Amino acid sequence: MKIKIINKISLLALAFFLAASCSQDFLDKQPLDQRVESNFYQTQSDAEEALVAVYDVIGWNTVVGFHSLPMFADIASDDSYAGGASRNDAPNIIEVDQHNIRTTNGEILGFWKKYYTGIYRANLYLEKIDGIDADPAFITRSIAEVKFIRAYYYFDLLRLFENVPLLTETLKSQSEYSQPQASPEQIYNQVATDLVEAIPGLPEVIPATENGRVSKWAAKALLGRVYLYVNGVYGANLNGGGKTIGQAEALAEVEDVIANGGYSLLDNFAANFSKDGEFSVESVFEISYSDARPWYDWGYIQGGEGNIAVQMQGPRVDDPGLEAYERGWSFSPVTQSLYDAFEDGDPRREATILHQDEFVGGLTIGYQHTGYFTKKYTTTKEYKPAEGQLELNWGNNYRVIRYSDVLLMAAELGSPNAQDYLDQVRGRVGLPSAPATLDNIYQERRVELALEGHRYFDLLRRGLDVAENAISVSGEIGPLYQGDAQEFDVVFKPVNKGLFPIPQTEVDISNGVYNQNAGY
Repeated sequence: MKIKIINKISLLALAFFLAASCSQDFLDKQPLDQRVESNFYQTQSDAEEALVAVYDVIGWNTVVGFHSLPMFADIASDDSYAGGASRNDAPNIIEVDQHNIRTTNGEILGFWKKYYTGIYRANLYLEKIDGIDADPAFITRSIAEVKFIRAYYYFDLLRLFENVPLLTETLKSQSEYSQPQASPEQIYNQVATDLVEAIPGLPEVIPATENGRVSKWAAKALLGRVYLYVNGVYGANLNGGGKTIGQAEALAEVEDVIANGGYSLLDNFAANFSKDGEFSVESVFEISYSDARPWYDWGYIQGGEGNIAVQMQGPRVDDPGLEAYERGWSFSPVTQSLYDAFEDGDPRREATILHQDEFVGGLTIGYQHTGYFTKKYTTTKEYKPAEGQLELNWGNNYRVIRYSDVLLMAAELGSPNAQDYLDQVRGRVGLPSAPATLDNIYQERRVELALEGHRYFDLLRRGLDVAENAISVSGEIGPLYQGDAQEFDVVFKPVNKGLFPIPQTEVDISNGVYNQNAGY
C-alpha cells in the first residue's frame, strides 16, 4: 500500500471534522451520512483508511499559503534566499529569509495548523484502534506507525516553535481547549517515548507495494536525529519509553541501522533525486508525492498528492520547450555561500545546484536572483505531471532520511568507525579521505545534504553564535546576483533562538494561556 490519499478519505476527513466541532444537538440527530465517527471505526478496512489519513498530513504544504518546511528551513539558513517573482510576491516568505517574522504571518500559521491536524488524527486513531475488529498484527504495526508519525509532527513543532501544547489524546469538550504550553523537555521526551515504543512494532522490511510506510530503521534513525538536536540545543539527554537515551544509546540506534538495515550508498549521488532513485537502497524514509490523482483545485491544494515545493523552487525559464525544466516560481534561490562550500571537483555541486548558464532559452529574473537554483527538488521534465494542473501535481518524493545522513550522524556521535563512515560519504563522489573531526563532519553534512532542509537546524544545534555568524550577511553580493546589495542582507536575531513566533491567532484564542516566543 503506497501511502496516498484516496477518495474515501474525504468522507473520513468529514468524520474528523464532525467529531471535533459539531454541537451536541446535532450529534443527537440521526446522521445523514452513513459513515460518521460513531459508526466508522468498526473494521480493519476502516482502520486502514484512518491510517492513510494520519500519514497524509505529512505531505501537506499548503494549509495556509505555501509552507514546505524543507524549503523554509533552507531559506532561513545560509543556503538560500526567499526569491519569488518580486519583493511583493510573497512577503511572508521574505520575512523568514530576513528573520523578521510577524506574529500574523500566514505561512507560519500554516505550519501550526498542519501539525495539529496531524496530531489530532494520530490521537484519534490511537483512541479508536483497540475497539476495532482487526488482525492483531495490523493493530500492533499501525499503532507503531502512528506513534512514529506523532513523534515526527511534534519534533517539527519543537524545532519551529518550542513552546507548544502537548496533546496525547483528543480534546473532549470546549473546557479543554485552552491547553497550556508544555516545556521543551516535555515535548522532546514525548517524542522519544513515541519512537522508543514504536520501534518494536515496526517491520524491518517494507515491501514495494507498501512504499511510503515507516520501518523500524526509520524510527531508529529519527531517534538519532532527535538526540543530536536536543543535545545540541538543550544540552540534554532524552528520556522516553522508560529509558534514558544519551550519546551512547543514540549511537547504538544509528549503528544498528548501518549494520542491519540493508542500506547502502547509491553509486551515483544524483540518482537519489530521480524517479528511479525513489525508495532506493539509500532511502531510509521518504514522503510520497504523485500525479496519479490529477488535481485542479487551487482552493484546496492539499486535497491532491502533488509536491508544491517543486513548483515553487523551479527556475522561471522563458521557453520550457527548449529546456529540461518546466517554468517554476523561482523561490529559494541558492546562495553564493553554498555554491562556494563545495570543493573543486565535487560532483555534488552540479547535482545539487542549477546554474543559470544551463538554460538555453533565457530566464525571467526574479527577486533575489543569484544565478543558482536547487536541482534536487525542481521542475525537471522527468517528473512533469501527466494530467491535472501542472503546478499542483509534481510527484517528486521528498527524502526525509538518507543513508548518508545516518553515516554522518554515527560519525558525529563518536562511532569508532567515524573515519570509515566519513570516507564512505566522500568516496562515493570521488573525494579523498579527510580527518573525521567535528568540523569536517559538519562541513560534509552541509554539502551532502544541501537543499534538503537540514542546514538550518544543524546550525541551531551548534549554537546561536554559530548560526548568527553563518546566516547574518551585510553588503555581500555574489558575481551573478541581480538587485541591490541590501536585498541580500540578512540579520539573524539570537534573541529569537531561531524559533518562529507562536501564531497570533493561537495566542488570542488561548485566553491568556500562551506566552509569545522571545523577541516577537
